[in-house]
Amino acid sequence: MIKKYAWILLVLPFLTNAQVVEFESAIVPDLSGYSGVTSFAGLGEYEIYLDTDNGVLDKPIILVDGFDPGDGRTVPGLYSLLDFNGSGGNQNLGDLVRAEGFDVVVLNFPSYLRLSDNTLLNIDDVADTNGDMIIDEIDYPAGSTFIDGGADFMERNAMLLVDLINTLNTDKQGDEELVIIGPSMGGLISRFALNYMENQSLDHETRLWISFDSPHHGANVPLGFQHQFNFLGFGLGDGLNVTALQPIVNGLLKSSAARQLLVDHFESHLVDGSEFEFDAAKLLPEAHPYRGVFETNINALTNSGFPETTRNVSIINGSGIGTPYQSTASTNVTPGFTVLDIQNLEIPTSPLPDTTADININFTPATVDGSQLISKVFVEGFLVFGFITLVDVEVEAQAPIFSDGVDAASGGLFDLGGFTNGLGGDPIIDSFLTSLQIDKFSFIPSVSGMALDSSPDGEINWYHNIDLGDPGTNGDTLNETPFVNWYMPDDNENHVQLTEQNVAFALSEIIPETLSNSAFESENLIKIGQNPIDNELVIITGNPIDQATVVIVDITGKIVYSNTFNSLSGRTVMPLNLDSGLYVMNVVAKNNLKYRTKIIVK
Repeated sequence: MIKKYAWILLVLPFLTNAQVVEFESAIVPDLSGYSGVTSFAGLGEYEIYLDTDNGVLDKPIILVDGFDPGDGRTVPGLYSLLDFNGSGGNQNLGDLVRAEGFDVVVLNFPSYLRLSDNTLLNIDDVADTNGDMIIDEIDYPAGSTFIDGGADFMERNAMLLVDLINTLNTDKQGDEELVIIGPSMGGLISRFALNYMENQSLDHETRLWISFDSPHHGANVPLGFQHQFNFLGFGLGDGLNVTALQPIVNGLLKSSAARQLLVDHFESHLVDGSEFEFDAAKLLPEAHPYRGVFETNINALTNSGFPETTRNVSIINGSGIGTPYQSTASTNVTPGFTVLDIQNLEIPTSPLPDTTADININFTPATVDGSQLISKVFVEGFLVFGFITLVDVEVEAQAPIFSDGVDAASGGLFDLGGFTNGLGGDPIIDSFLTSLQIDKFSFIPSVSGMALDSSPDGEINWYHNIDLGDPGTNGDTLNETPFVNWYMPDDNENHVQLTEQNVAFALSEIIPETLSNSAFESENLIKIGQNPIDNELVIITGNPIDQATVVIVDITGKIVYSNTFNSLSGRTVMPLNLDSGLYVMNVVAKNNLKYRTKIIVK
C-alpha cells in the first residue's frame, strides 16, 4: 500500500484526530466480466477519529462511504452523516461511541486521475494550469483518465476497504475486533470486501457488520425520471436540449455504480444505436448488464453471498410494515401515480415562436394495469402557416407478474433535491420543479435493504409483507434474510437518516454486553424480560438477590432511575417513564455482586 502522511500512524497515541491518509490499494480487482473495462487498483483516503477516553487506536469502527458522485461529501461530510436529533438534542453517533472508547475510521472514495504511466493522482492535487480557479479537463495531464471514486465499480472500492482492514488490524493496540458500518452502497462495498477476505482466507478480525439501508437486491430511480432526464438533456435537439441535465445523466445515471445498482436502468431500454430513443417492445423492468455481473461476483465468494464469520445486522429506513410514502399533498403514493403533468409550458429558447411543451411523468404501474404511460414529451411551435410538432415522444412500461411497479414500494426515500439542486434558471427545469407532486421517491426498497428472499424463484415482490417475527425466531417461513438482528421503522424515512431509535439499536449492537461478576452468569441469577421495552422493565431472578440497587443511566451518563429493593426475587416489574433510546442498567447487590446490561426503550 502506498500512503501519504504515513508518519501519522507513528504518533496516533498523541493525537485526537489524525489527518487524512491517502493510499492506493495493493489489490487489483478482477473486472474482466465487464466488457471493455480495465482492471487497476483504486485510490482511497481515510481519517481516524480517536476515542475521547484514552486516545489510543484500539477499538476501530469503520464507516464506509456510499454512492457519492463527484465526491461531494469528503471525510468530514461523512462523519457529519452520523448526526441525529434525539431527546437530548442534536447528537452524533460517532461522538457517542468515541465516548465509550471506540475509534471511528472514515473511509472515503475520492475523485482522481489515472495518469498515462498508470499512477494515480487525487483530483485535489491537480494544478490549476490555466489560472481560472477551476480544476477541469483543461488542467488534467495529457493522457490521463478521470475516475469518479464515489460512483466507481464497487469491486475496486471494496479492495480499498480490504487494505484498510489489514492496516487497522496491524496498527491497533490490543485484540479488539473491528466493527464495520456500511451505509447505502457502502453496505455492498463492505459486504464484498468481507466476502473476499473470507474467500481468500484472510482474517478480517471483524465481529460486527452493520448494513445501513443498503441495496442488497438493488436500488431504484423511477424509470420515468430516467427517461425524462436523458431525453430532455440529449433528445430535444439543438437549441432545445436542457444541457443542465446532462451531468446528471453522464455523471450519475451512467456511472459504473449506478449501472451495477439500479434494478431498472434506462440504457437497457434504448433502441440499439440510439442515445435517447426507447424501444417500445421493452416494457418490463430491465437492469443494465453490469448489475448481473456484480451479483455474480459478490455471490460467488461465500456460500451465502454474505460474510459468514461476522454478526450481520441490518438497519433500514423503509417501512417494515408496508406503509406507503406520501406525496406533497399528503396522499399515498401508489403504482401508476402521476408525478408530473405540465401543459402548454412556454419554451422561450426555441428558434420558433410560440413554442410550448407538455411534459408528463407517471410511476411504473400495477401488474393488473398492464402497459401504462410513464413519460411523455410533446413540443410544438408556430411556423409560417400554423403549428408544427417538434417532439412527440411517449414511453410506456409494464410491471412483472410477480410485483407491482417498484416506484411506489415502501423504502428508504431519496430527496429529489439531490438531483435538482442548483438546476434552476432553465424554464423547463423551473416548471418541472414547481409542478412535481412528490419531493421524494423510494430509493432502497425495504425488501432490498433486508435482502429478503420472498420467492423460491428469486423473483422479488417489492410489496411483500415483511413478517420476520422477532430476531432468532422463524417468523413468516416465506421470508429469509441473512441478518440475525434488524431495525425497521413503521414509516418510511429518508435514506440513511439516523434517528434516536435506530441509533439506540446500533449502540446496542456496537457496545458489547458486559458482566462484571461471573457469579451472575454462572448461577443464572438475573435476566431481563422483553427487551426492547415499552413502559415497564421486568427483571427475572433465578435466586433471591438481597439489598439490590438498580440504577439506569442514559447514553450521556445521566441517572434517569434509581431504586433499592430489599430483595429481587422471581419476576420484578419496574414501571418506567423513559424517552425512546438506549440505556444502561446497573444492579449492585450484597457481597459486591454487580450486573450491567443494555436496555432499549421503544
